[in-house]
Amino acid sequence: MRPGQWLRRPSSLSSLPVKSGVAEESPGRVRSRERLLAAAAELTSVGGWASLTMGRLAADLGVSRQTVYNEVGSKAGLAEALVLRETDKLAGTVGQIVARHPGEAAEGVTAAFCHIVAAARVNPLLKTVLGGQDGDELLSLITTRSQAVLERAVTAVTPVLRAQYPERGLSEEEWSVFAETFVRLLLSHVVQPGGPVERTATSVRWVLGRMLDR
Repeated sequence: MRPGQWLRRPSSLSSLPVKSGVAEESPGRVRSRERLLAAAAELTSVGGWASLTMGRLAADLGVSRQTVYNEVGSKAGLAEALVLRETDKLAGTVGQIVARHPGEAAEGVTAAFCHIVAAARVNPLLKTVLGGQDGDELLSLITTRSQAVLERAVTAVTPVLRAQYPERGLSEEEWSVFAETFVRLLLSHVVQPGGPVERTATSVRWVLGRMLDR
């Protein structure tokens, strides 16, 4: 299979379905939180993280500042919520794409990897985060303080891969190790791109394929 075959047309991660990750919240509150985070992502993409204040976000939403604080706690809490929102979408994307590759684990995970990397390069929020010091508080959450992102993504991706590819015969622990390797490699390529995605596909498939071929 040619590397380009793993690559579908990139779309912004922000256009993909969001999994809330909140277990016991009412549908109304989940929608309100998603509306808040979507507005915060848009304002950050347009004006930068430093210019975003709780007051400006509240005004954009037509609610009080206290409502915003009640939902996310602080601007640092908002930063974490935004990054975890993208993480949930990442995990959802993996599930969507591997489902298109039944019985082809190496091709499925490679396709998911390449799609997400390509989409990240045109994602307005991620471009702002990765583009300079203005997004340092957000950037640190996927670099030096990435534990929450790793745990969230690995917890979500592991059962998806295990259910999609039972024929690989990996244990739950082995799938967890694979998922962590996948996510760490993915974050590395998102933060520091390694050239054209088509070229990346070959090396990624080799690495991930070796792990799957026990």
